[in-house]
Order: sequence, then structure tokens, then C-alpha cells
Amino acid sequence: MKRAVLLISAVVVLAAAVVTCGAGKVSAQMDPYELQAAFSRFPFARVIPLDNGNAWGIIYVDVYGKVYIKRASNSGWRREFEITNLGSKVKKFFILDLEQDGTLDLVIATMAGGILTYRLDDYTNTWENMEDNFNSIEAIDIANLDADPQVEFIVLADKRLYIIDSVDKSRQWISERLFTATELIAANVDKDDQKEIILNTGIVIDSKFYIVDLEWDKPFGERITTFDITNDGIPEVIGEFSDYSLRIFDVYAQREVW
Repeated sequence: MKRAVLLISAVVVLAAAVVTCGAGKVSAQMDPYELQAAFSRFPFARVIPLDNGNAWGIIYVDVYGKVYIKRASNSGWRREFEITNLGSKVKKFFILDLEQDGTLDLVIATMAGGILTYRLDDYTNTWENMEDNFNSIEAIDIANLDADPQVEFIVLADKRLYIIDSVDKSRQWISERLFTATELIAANVDKDDQKEIILNTGIVIDSKFYIVDLEWDKPFGERITTFDITNDGIPEVIGEFSDYSLRIFDVYAQREVW
């Protein structure tokens, strides 16, 4: 899993992103970490390890909702794999070892309600949520919310929250209440042991008892993350808006920090 540290957000405007040695050629000196640092802000492309870490490439989503993996080589970019039949634009994708078997998996959530998983060693499509019949997915995250080893899919679909086991794909919980959000994350932002489910619309839900811990009257931001900016041992929610302004909120103290 340590190789997964290489997975970063990167925009793929390849002609501007790399040092070239002729049209379409990639320099032998090109460093994936430099690409990682240069384009870490953008969510729909990532530098990924290939061949058990012996090679690397880029996975990206185009404007038509197609997913591509390109392999970096001394002679240029080579198309490694593509997914062109999603039937919808991508909402979000993740790369992680779902089954903890040493092989990375690709998880894709589409705006039209699809969730698909692929192995990244042979690109096998291992699962698709055909039985769920979601009309849309508004937000999704993947995290370990309970005491078992595997992670859970935390999905806001058709305005209801779903907790789905990542291994047997069973539904562990469905909210009775309707929620709205365009982004959610799972993180521990108070003094208990379990993570909270944080919606960017200002709602924080306990992931053990599924009760609303906090319902603020303002949104946290359009894009959210967590970081202990006050250095008190409890991370704050950091939100960014479309005008790039920031809001930092302490969930434990239930107050805006900055």
C-alpha cells in the first residue's frame, strides 16, 4: 500500500506537463513526483504505479466521461487501458487496495448512479452496482468506518446516504432522511474514536450511530478536506469555494476558526 503514496491528483495536459524530446515523446529524465507536485490540485487525473511499482503512468478522465490509462516510456505515452462505455460522466474515482490482496483497484462512481471496480493488474471489471438502480450519485467517499478490516463505500445517491461494504457489497445502512451535498468525506473531527461523515453543506454525521452531530446553517465549502490547523490534536474542516476563498471550521468546538 505504500506505493499508493504515488497516487496524486494531476491534470493531464500532457504537452504542457512534460519535458519532450520530439513530438509526443517523453523525456527519460521525467520524474513522476515532479508531475505530482505540479498538478496536485486537480482531481480527474492521477499519477499511478504500474507493474508492481516498476513503471508508472497517468489515469485521467476526459470531457466525455471516458477513462484512460497511459503508460510513460522513453519513447512516448502509450495507451494502456481505456473505459469508454460508462454511459455517464464520472463523479469521482479512487485507487486503493480494496481486498487487501496487494493489488490496487480502480473504483469509479458516475453521475448517473453507477459504481464500478476494476483490478489494476489485469484491468478486469470485478463489480458493478447493477442491483442498486441509483438515478444519480451526488457525492461519494471510501473509508473504513467500523471495526472490520475492509473499507466502506459512503454514497450520497438520490439524496440518501448509503453505507456499502466494499467486499461483499451489502448495504450496511440507508438513511431515512434526505440530504443534499456535492462532496462528502469521512474523517475523525472530534474526540471520539470513530470517523464522522462530513457533508460540504455543513452537516456532520456520526458513523457509528448514524446520528447528526452537527447541522450548521452555512456550507463548509464546495471542496472540503481536514487538517489540524490549530494544532490541538483534532482536525478542522477546511472548505474552499468557487472563488477560492476558504472557510475553516472546528466541528468539536462548533465554531468557525478563520
